[in-house]
Amino acid sequence: MGKTNTHAKGFMSRLARNQKGNVMAMVAAAIIPLAALIGGGLDMGRAYMARARMQQACDAAALAGRRAMTTSSMTPANITEAKKFFDFNFPQGTFQAATFTPVIRSKPGETTTVQVTASTTMPTTVMKIFRFETLPLSVTCEARFDIGNTDVMLVLDTTGSMAYAISDGNGGTTTRLAALKQAVKDFYDTLGAGSNATGRIRYGFMPYSSTVNVGYQLPTNYLVGGISGETWDYQTRRLLTSYGTAVNETGSWVHTSGTVSSPTTYSSTSGGTAAQCVAPASATPVVNTPTTTTTTDPVTGVRTTTTVTTRTTNGYTYNASYTQAVTGGWQWQGWSLVYVAPKPSQCVITRSQYSNYVETKTDRGVQTPQKSWEYGKFPLTVSSFITGSAVANPAYDASVPTDSSGNVVAATSTWAGCIEERDTDSTITASTSTSSTPSNAQDLNIDALPDPTQKGTKWRPHWPDVEFTRSNSASGTWLNTQARKDGGWNACPSQSRRLTSYANRTSTPTGQSSSFNSYVDSLIAVGGTYHDIGMLWGARFLSPKGIFASDNSNAPNGFNISRHIVFMTDGDMSAYQQVYGAYGYQLLDARVAAGSTSDTDLTAIHNTRLQMLCNAIKAKGITIWVIGFRNQSEGDIQTPLKNCATSANHWTMAYDAASLSQKFKDIAKNIGGLRVSQ
Repeated sequence: MGKTNTHAKGFMSRLARNQKGNVMAMVAAAIIPLAALIGGGLDMGRAYMARARMQQACDAAALAGRRAMTTSSMTPANITEAKKFFDFNFPQGTFQAATFTPVIRSKPGETTTVQVTASTTMPTTVMKIFRFETLPLSVTCEARFDIGNTDVMLVLDTTGSMAYAISDGNGGTTTRLAALKQAVKDFYDTLGAGSNATGRIRYGFMPYSSTVNVGYQLPTNYLVGGISGETWDYQTRRLLTSYGTAVNETGSWVHTSGTVSSPTTYSSTSGGTAAQCVAPASATPVVNTPTTTTTTDPVTGVRTTTTVTTRTTNGYTYNASYTQAVTGGWQWQGWSLVYVAPKPSQCVITRSQYSNYVETKTDRGVQTPQKSWEYGKFPLTVSSFITGSAVANPAYDASVPTDSSGNVVAATSTWAGCIEERDTDSTITASTSTSSTPSNAQDLNIDALPDPTQKGTKWRPHWPDVEFTRSNSASGTWLNTQARKDGGWNACPSQSRRLTSYANRTSTPTGQSSSFNSYVDSLIAVGGTYHDIGMLWGARFLSPKGIFASDNSNAPNGFNISRHIVFMTDGDMSAYQQVYGAYGYQLLDARVAAGSTSDTDLTAIHNTRLQMLCNAIKAKGITIWVIGFRNQSEGDIQTPLKNCATSANHWTMAYDAASLSQKFKDIAKNIGGLRVSQ
C-alpha cells in the first residue's frame, strides 16, 4: 500500500468551512426586526380592538341621540343622553386610552341627522422600544331616520269628550284636545319634514265625530247637487197654505182718457107733471172684458185678486130736471110773512157730449193665508247649498218660524262641508263576516269612484238646518237646536286636510290655507264617536287608488311609498238612533239598520263595519297604529279597536298628556326606521 501525505490547514480556512453556531448568529441578527414585527402586531391588534369598541360606542350614542330628538335639531338634553350611551360603551380609560370628550351635534346642513366624532390615543407596549409610544384612535358616525317616502294620515277623535280634563303627567291638568294638539306637533318634530328628492314625508288629517268634513275636498260632480237642480231627500218639513173667503173691495169709476162737454140745455118745458118730464135715451158705454190678476206677497203670503174693468162712452147723455109748480100768496118764512109769486111747473132737460171717454174701475178681493207645516221625508234642491254660499232655508217661513216645540228655525243656512255617506247595505249585523264587504255597500268601498249619473254612488251634503224628527205629519221638532248640538246629537267636526308636505310647522305650504301649527290649533271638540266613518275616510285620503289616486300613487323621486294611519281616540264606539250624522237621521232614515234597532245593537253593527274596513285597509298594505287616550280608571279601549291595529305591537294606551306625546313620538320613530347612516 502507498503512503498518504497529510497537509496542515490554516485557521481562517477552517473557520470559513466550520458551520457550528450559525443559527445563533442568525437569530441574534434577526431578533430586533422580529421584536418590531411582533410588538407592532400586538399593539395594532390592541388598537383595532379599541377602535372597534369605540365605534360601537359612537354608533350607540348617535342612535340614542337621534331617538331622543323631538325637535328639528339636537338640544343639550339630547346631547347629554347620547353621551351617556357613549360613556357606557366606552368608559374613560378603556384600553388605557387618553381622556377625551366625544363631539355630538346635529350635522351641519342636515340638522335632523346626529353626528358623533371622537379622537384619542392609546399607549403602546412593545413598540415603545422603537419610540412609538402612542397610537391614534378616531371614529365618526351618523344616525338618521331612513324614511324613504312616507304618507301618514292622522285620524283623530275630536268628539265632545275630548274637551274633558286629564292629567298632564307633570302634576297638573289639561284638556284631552290640548294634549292631542301637542302630541301631533311632537309627532311631526320626531318624524321630520323629509325631502322630495331623498324621502318625501306627507301628513294628512281626518278629524271625525258622527260624520267627517270632507265635502270641499271632493270634486263637485262626486256630490249630489253637482248637477243643477239636483235634489236629495231629507227628514224635513214643507209649508202648507190654505185660503178662506176673500174680503172684497169695490172700486169706483175713474176717468182715464177722452173728453166730455159741460151740460147744456137740451129743452125747457113749462107745465106738465113729473112723470111727463122724461129725458131721451143716453149713449150706452161700451164695457171691455175685465182683466183679473192674482198676486201673493212673498213675505206675508197675503193673496190679492185684482179685477180691472174698462168702459168707453161716445155720444150724448141726457139728464131731466123737474121743478114743481108753486102757488102764490102770503107765506110765513121763519118769523116773517112773505108774499110768494106763483110759478108753473118746469121740465128742463140737459145733455153732455162724450168723445172716446174712457173710465176704469178696480175691484179687489183679499185673502189672508192660513199656514201650517207638514213633516215628512221630502226632496230638497241642494245644488246651490253645496257651493258654500248662504241660502234661504227651505224649512223656514217668517210667518211660522218655529217648530212644534217652539224652537225658532234658522232662516238661512250655509254648508259647513260635512257629508252624508252614499248608499249602504242595511243587512249587516253584529255577526256578519268581516272578511269582505258587501258589493252593494257603496259607503264601505274605499276606492270606488262615483257615477255622476247615479245618486246612490255619490255623497250628499249634511244639512242639519232642514232636519226634523216627528211624531206625525203635523208635529215635528228641529234637529239643530243648541241643546242637541251641545249634546253631540248632530255635529260637523273640523275640516279634513289632504296629504301635504310641510317644510316646517309654521310655514303655509302651497295649496293649503294655513300652516301645520295653525291647522292643529284650530281643531275643535264636538259630536259623538263613530270610529268607522273616521277610519273609512282616512283610508280614502291615503289610498293610492280611488278619489286621490293622482296625488297618492307615485312620489316625485320614484321610490316606494310607506303608508300609515295613526288613529287616536279617547272613547269606544257609541252609535245612537237619535244622531243625525253620516248615515242621516238613523231613527227615521234607517240606512244602517231598522229604525227600531237599539243603541246597543246599533253600536255592535258599527263595530262590525269598522272591522270590515280595517281588514280592507290592511289588505292594501297600509299600516294601522291605534292609540287609546283616557283616564286609567276608564280602562283600555275595546277589542274592536285593538283588532283594527296591524298587530298587538301597533296599539297602545296613554293615560296622561305626557305619555300621549311619548306614544306619538314612539310611533314616529318606528315609522321613520332609525338607523346608523355612516
